[in-house]
Amino acid sequence: MKSFLLIGLLALLAFTASAQQTPNAYSATTGNVTLSGAGTKFTIQQPATNAKQVSLVAAVVQCSVACDVTQSQNGTAATATAGTVNALLPIGPAAIATVWTASNVGAGTPAGGILSLAAGEHQTLDLTLMHMGNTGTGTNYTIAISSITGTANITLYWSEQ
Repeated sequence: MKSFLLIGLLALLAFTASAQQTPNAYSATTGNVTLSGAGTKFTIQQPATNAKQVSLVAAVVQCSVACDVTQSQNGTAATATAGTVNALLPIGPAAIATVWTASNVGAGTPAGGILSLAAGEHQTLDLTLMHMGNTGTGTNYTIAISSITGTANITLYWSEQ
C-alpha cells in the first residue's frame, strides 16, 4: 500500500513539474491597416527587465495589393504604437513580450530576403527556429510591409517560457 501511494505521489509530482514547463502561447495582429502610399511594421520586443525566453511560431501576412515583405531583428527599440496581446489556450499569465503595431523600430539586421506577395495573397511564415533571448528592448523581431496603397495585415504567434 505504501509503495502504491509513493508511486502515485511521484506521478503527481512529475505531472506538476511538466505542467510548469509548458510554455504559454500568444498572438497579436495589426488588424487590417489601410495604407495610402505608406508601409507598416509589426515588432515583437523584449521588455527592459524580467524578460522570458520567447519562441516565435509563425506569422501570417496579407496585402490587398502586391507588396514586399521583409524581416529584421534587433533594431533600436520600438516605442510606438503599442499593440494588444491575446493569450491562447490554455490561457496563462499575461505576456511579458510587447508588440508594436505601426512600429517605429529602428533599423535592425536583415533576417532573410524580400518576399513578394501577389494582390490578395496570404503567406504564412514559419518562424519556429527563431528564439529571442532575454536581453532587453534591443532584442526584437520585425516584419515590414512595403509602401502600398491598399490594406495590409500581419498576425504573429509565439510562446514564452
